[in-house]
Amino acid sequence: MAKQDTVNDIKAANGAELNPDEYTQKELDTLLALAQDGDARRTEFDTQAASLKGSTRPSNTNTTTTEPKAPAGKKVSVRVNDTIAAYGGEFTDPDNGQVIGKEAVSVPFTAFVREKLRSDELVEE
Repeated sequence: MAKQDTVNDIKAANGAELNPDEYTQKELDTLLALAQDGDARRTEFDTQAASLKGSTRPSNTNTTTTEPKAPAGKKVSVRVNDTIAAYGGEFTDPDNGQVIGKEAVSVPFTAFVREKLRSDELVEE
């Protein structure tokens, strides 16, 4: 059952209006079971709905990428990936002007370096 359908069923059962974006489907199913018991469990329904609303939700950020964990100010040894190196490509860090090419170099762990490591354009050595 879709979340909106479950919310509609809850409203029909006990009149409560819920935002489907604030609850998971499992939470809505639990609330629906309480709502179907009518006023006998209305207090329990309200308590449960309030405790579930605003519970921890996963953020919409992309969690599949792994950001390197080196602290800022620390140096890391990096080089361009093999594909970029095959074409003679290199990067110049805009924060400090250091050139990063096919040979590994030790550079400060700047935002530029972090972003290039995340996108796999640079690899740690």
